[in-house]
Amino acid sequence: MATAALFVRREGSGQKIDGLLAIEDLVLVVFVVTIIVTDWRWRRIPNAVTYPTMLVGLVLGAVESAGPAGFPGGVLAPVHGGILDHVVGLAVGFLVAYPFYAGGGLKAGDGKFLMAVGALMGTLFLLQAAVWGALVGGVIAIGFIVARRVAAARAGTGETVGGLLHTWIPYGVALGLGALAALAIQLNQLRGIS
Repeated sequence: MATAALFVRREGSGQKIDGLLAIEDLVLVVFVVTIIVTDWRWRRIPNAVTYPTMLVGLVLGAVESAGPAGFPGGVLAPVHGGILDHVVGLAVGFLVAYPFYAGGGLKAGDGKFLMAVGALMGTLFLLQAAVWGALVGGVIAIGFIVARRVAAARAGTGETVGGLLHTWIPYGVALGLGALAALAIQLNQLRGIS
């Protein structure tokens, strides 16, 4: 009965408001904005934000399984995949991030960010967000390299591109912007469905 209260319909407009999906989206936006700020400002993605978001995502996945998804749910669902989709999303976040972490391309916080997004939104959303994050990350990296190369040329230090590549690039910001882009696309698609 409590699960049914999370799914409401706005009468008169013909649009459905899915309370559970709205909660997931709101938690995602708050999480992503927090990560963008902390990674940009302090170059950190705090565990105090990622781990609770993973837990909230798994709880919301369990609520989905008690409601629209059924138990245990399915994987790669566009919305409401259930607990199975959220657990697989968390695992896929780890599997996607680990090779890049092991190779030195990502930090542990970036991997935990992906795991939290997978736990919160499910596997399909995670994969979309990771692709968008990689694209945004590439653009940010090119921008940083060009800006630093120009600054080095003006200062007369003659720093090489190889040296510039070993400097900090805020990849949590890129992943966060990728998640927001994936959310915007998902919301636009859902608007077309209802």
